[in-house]
Amino acid sequence: MPIIPSAAAADQALWASRQDARLTAASSQPATASNQVQANQTRENKVKNAGQQFEALYLRQMLDEWMPKDAEDLFGEGTAGSVWRSMLADNLATTLSKSGTIGIAQMIFKPEAEGSKGK
Repeated sequence: MPIIPSAAAADQALWASRQDARLTAASSQPATASNQVQANQTRENKVKNAGQQFEALYLRQMLDEWMPKDAEDLFGEGTAGSVWRSMLADNLATTLSKSGTIGIAQMIFKPEAEGSKGK
């Protein structure tokens, strides 16, 4: 039994190891690409959520100022009236920000290159 393998056996082993390396590399690339796509989608969702939360906060403050403060007939008297009034402002602001009709979140998080076109 020879200590050094024949050239044919060495060539076969080298060929087999290269095939395994190619298969491993080919199967890992889609997984890496899908992980990157998922990371980008997660980042986009976080940015969208942060924009909606900021827009809701801004709208909540605006609506709270615009709503009549002396409308006891509409909201009730005392603390209960102020709680109902703030709950209405909060619900309206959250609904408006999620609908995207106001567009404050889109203006804030739009890249500067796109935002300055045509100006």
